[in-house]
Amino acid sequence: MKILPQHAIIDVSAHETKLVDGRLHRVGDELVDELVELVSGGAGVAVCRGVDRTLAQHGLDVHDERDASVARDYLESLFRAFGERVDVSAFSPVPMGYDRIAGMDVDGYNKNTHFTPNGDHTTEREFLTTKCVHFDAATSFIANIYGPNTNIDGGLPIVCDTRAYCRDSEVPPADLVELMPHSFNVAVKEEHAGRILAGYASAVDVDLSADLVMIVLFNEVDGGLAHAGSQPRPADPGKPARRPIRHLEYQFADSDELAKWYRHYRLQVPEPGLEVPDEAARERYHRGVDPVGVEGGAPR
Repeated sequence: MKILPQHAIIDVSAHETKLVDGRLHRVGDELVDELVELVSGGAGVAVCRGVDRTLAQHGLDVHDERDASVARDYLESLFRAFGERVDVSAFSPVPMGYDRIAGMDVDGYNKNTHFTPNGDHTTEREFLTTKCVHFDAATSFIANIYGPNTNIDGGLPIVCDTRAYCRDSEVPPADLVELMPHSFNVAVKEEHAGRILAGYASAVDVDLSADLVMIVLFNEVDGGLAHAGSQPRPADPGKPARRPIRHLEYQFADSDELAKWYRHYRLQVPEPGLEVPDEAARERYHRGVDPVGVEGGAPR
């Protein structure tokens, strides 16, 4: 597995900010310009890192939960500004009635309860974050804000160039994915996932115990990039472990839009249960990837 190329990394601390009434605000549009160019202009991915240094510039500490929340809100504001600049319909293979960007805070290690990203048309349920190679359903763009982790080894984000794999292997996008039990996400089929991880995947080499990182992704199955994560484990099994993730995605008002997206990929709308899946499903879909090593970086 390779390390994500440097050209996809944005050091947000190099861009000026101001702190007003406890909130960080960008100064100028250069940072959002970079996001738009990278994600919608060809690369399909951008990684915003260095917000720990941005906090420090204002006397804030990434390890203080209140200050970390300020950082998450700042990174979220960048994704929302990106959304104002990009015509999402140009990146969706089927017309979708997106009416907002929705955000939700989840734990990427422990079980989430009373969870739903779209209460308009899905029921609250128990939820485990997806760590196999997958796409989030019915949203052409997503952002995941990771960190800072507490007592976690692993949990490294992985970006998968599925569009190059489909092109090289002559695999139609609809043949790439399958439904997941207990999730609205779609997983890359096992017959493809191994080859993608071997030749088309890049780890995001970041220290998530000391920084917050936002990954913005062109997430569409047709023409976009999939994502995964290495398996998170407690560094000290005797202590509590936490892997915070703020997830941002495009949303719509009713389930008809959801059904339209699944039909495009020849899938039925899933009906997730209200409790976490059985052990076999957890091993297949919710257990992270364990790369033997990372080309250009330290083994994980």
